[in-house]
Amino acid sequence: MKKLFLLVSAIFMVTAAVEAAGNKMVRVKAIGSSPRGQYVAFEEFGYKDANRKYPFSKIRVRNMWKKKYVEKPVNIIGNPESDNLNQVRAKAKEIAKKKLEKFNISL
Repeated sequence: MKKLFLLVSAIFMVTAAVEAAGNKMVRVKAIGSSPRGQYVAFEEFGYKDANRKYPFSKIRVRNMWKKKYVEKPVNIIGNPESDNLNQVRAKAKEIAKKKLEKFNISL
């Protein structure tokens, strides 16, 4: 199961690198999975523009068996004047906690 988790993480990192080439800086990280590996939570985070003004974090849950995302993602975009990337990521994880518990995923 750990190999599956690492493989999926690698696939999403390649996708993030392609997006990053387009004018925004993005990283993708697998942040947890259900015990049987059916559900995996991913966080996309970074900056919406090349000037690092708009920090963002998007957390999504993917059903690996059905090969599709479930529910709506948690999407937080920070205020460039008052929020840093770490604050935005922490806020997104706090909001996503209940959604992740529903799929038996803990951070």
